[in-house]
Amino acid sequence: MKRQIGQRRLLAELVLAGMLIGGAQAQDQVDLGTVQNDASDINGSASNAGSQSAPAQAPSQASLSETEPASIISRHYIENNTGPGSNYTDLISIAPSVFNVDPNGNGLMESQGLSIRGFQDGQYNVTFDGIPIGDSNDFTHHSTSYFMPQDLGAITVDRGPGSAAVIGYATFGGTVANTTKDPSQTAGITPYASYGSFNTKLEGVQFDSGTMKNWGDASAYMDVKQVSSDGYLSYSHQRRTNAIFKMLKPLGDNTMLTFMSMVNQLDQNPPSGATLTQMQMYGNNFGLSNNPNSQSFIGYNRDQINGDMSYIGLNSEQGSWTLDDKIYTFGYRHIGYNGQTFGLPYNLEAGGQYSNLTPGGMGGGLGTQLQTAQGYLNQPNDVPGVSMTMQYRSVGNVFRASDHLAAGDLNLGVWFDHQYNSRSNQNVDWSMNGAPNYMVNGSQQTTPSSYNWLMSDSWNTFQPYAEFAWKPVDGLTVRPGLKYVSFERGLNATINNGTGLPMDYSKRWSKALPSLDVHYNLSSNWSTYAQASEGFLAPNLKYFYINQPGQNTLQPQSTRNYQWGTVYKTGRFTADFDAYLIDFSNEILSGTINNNTYYYNSNGATRYKGVEGEATYFVGYGTSLYANGSVNSAHDSAGNWLPNTPVRTAAAGLIYDKNGIYASLMDKYIGSYYTGQSGSLYPNSPSIGNYMVNGYSMASLSASYSFGRDQATKVSMQVDNLFNKGGLYYTNGTAPQGDILFWGIPGRSVTVSLSSKI
Repeated sequence: MKRQIGQRRLLAELVLAGMLIGGAQAQDQVDLGTVQNDASDINGSASNAGSQSAPAQAPSQASLSETEPASIISRHYIENNTGPGSNYTDLISIAPSVFNVDPNGNGLMESQGLSIRGFQDGQYNVTFDGIPIGDSNDFTHHSTSYFMPQDLGAITVDRGPGSAAVIGYATFGGTVANTTKDPSQTAGITPYASYGSFNTKLEGVQFDSGTMKNWGDASAYMDVKQVSSDGYLSYSHQRRTNAIFKMLKPLGDNTMLTFMSMVNQLDQNPPSGATLTQMQMYGNNFGLSNNPNSQSFIGYNRDQINGDMSYIGLNSEQGSWTLDDKIYTFGYRHIGYNGQTFGLPYNLEAGGQYSNLTPGGMGGGLGTQLQTAQGYLNQPNDVPGVSMTMQYRSVGNVFRASDHLAAGDLNLGVWFDHQYNSRSNQNVDWSMNGAPNYMVNGSQQTTPSSYNWLMSDSWNTFQPYAEFAWKPVDGLTVRPGLKYVSFERGLNATINNGTGLPMDYSKRWSKALPSLDVHYNLSSNWSTYAQASEGFLAPNLKYFYINQPGQNTLQPQSTRNYQWGTVYKTGRFTADFDAYLIDFSNEILSGTINNNTYYYNSNGATRYKGVEGEATYFVGYGTSLYANGSVNSAHDSAGNWLPNTPVRTAAAGLIYDKNGIYASLMDKYIGSYYTGQSGSLYPNSPSIGNYMVNGYSMASLSASYSFGRDQATKVSMQVDNLFNKGGLYYTNGTAPQGDILFWGIPGRSVTVSLSSKI
């Protein structure tokens, strides 16, 4: 037995040594680094009491040390309740006040909408190991371009801007804080595979070094996998390859070195939604078609996307001080081809059909003529579209220091981040093998060009902070803090989006953000807290897509958050409850004078308010009951109900976990809401793409059996949308003639998986 263990350890160490050598050779290509995790007590969420307790079995729960409403999704839940290709957006959808739109099946396309209390993507932070990620133009995120569930340790949905120590691009509506799992202490090789509905396949293998005594007690793992699927939606394929390497290396008794590097490659055929007519003709799962005379042709809609993230971090305890200094980089490279049209004139006389809305190719194509100063450059029945590129690289550094004093903890820190981004969008003729389409881009561009935009942009953000966690008496902590945010955005465009003219402009915004929270331990298993804090959201890049952005006097959008909550935990029962009131001020609105667009800050305030709660009760005999719920309200200054804000959410589940057998039945309910743009007075107006969605629920079933030595072999099954519920649940704007483009709930899917550590 010892010889077998030694052989496995030697093999794992050889593989990981090769990865270290390869990583060292690649350092001249990738900048390395990390940021300190900005959501507290994430890894502490997992119970050490085994599976026979409420904290261990809870799908989501708060921490007793919490200072604002948060739900922690543990590694135990991720391992046992999610499909093998799921994204973080799928994993957190069980939490209160959260709903996610994934119309191609879990993880099989980017999330089309993730709402937290009504805050939309771009209005909250997403972090991985404390690193804030996001696109430079609008702070949104690409859920399929980063980590997969096999490598996530835990996720915290932090529903608020947090204390002064919380850093990020959008400290506005909260933080989705993901952590990668740490290396195993035992060596081994774990191959795994899955197969399921929609011809979804996953193959992967993880190499664990265990604790390597001859490498100074370093431990590491490497995980490589690939998932491919036809998808629930027609011709909406995806192939994704992901690899991660993570190492922990002690440096003496008080210092830890961490190195992590992840790469992700994605090749997909993304649809844009379907009209009701399309669904009636071709089924609710219509996505793309196989007709080359249509803009919906699979060959005209393809994304090739590469993402990566790396960091090096040092964490050290020196006397009463805890120091953390980290440097990081992440990048995103996207080449896309779409059967979409930006600003092209539609000629209905040639067949009277829009080919992107008629997958059968009725009318022989789009029937479009492109008129420029040089005349008609394409045939009237050619199929137009666009090709695009987007590439960015972000680098940054965070230093954090905490001094543990007799009266409390003094926390200091500073974060700097720089991102550079280049973008292009070009009209093409798919009937001519993607040749450029020349046209006048916008009313002000006088020279015919095939480009809709050709530009680069950048940002610099600088966020120092200080806070003091004062502990006047046992159990009571009062923490005032102050963070200063400085954000500079720049745009250098040969052809600016929206105007078609050159643009070279930059602007800096800054704001001091105070915070105050009070935490009190009522007993060893019961705590309460209250918080007041401000959030910050810098203006979107689109506010530069006008002739004279310097005439705008835009102030950053901000929130004032007032929250109270309580957390109770025993081995038998865990529960938390909170109430919140959020005032969103300086909302940016637009207007038009003499055909010129301008932006301004609203004088009114948008208000969010609600209550949330979650609880798990351990019945005994391996069984627990789980429930959560929220009542949410979000209205703008005119009293309009904000889109994508369910009036309530709820979840309920039954869990069994004992003797290697795990089973759970979960049901998540989403109350009524409407999708589209603001303006609830006209919730079904095709002109703005709004649609009222009635409440719906979706159930999921998970079951697994672990057996063999140390229960190292596992067979599992996951069923999503157990009762095969259908219906429309999201919109994606409108088609050219004004019809709403819909997303439908994906049908039932079944996945079986097998893994074994050897």
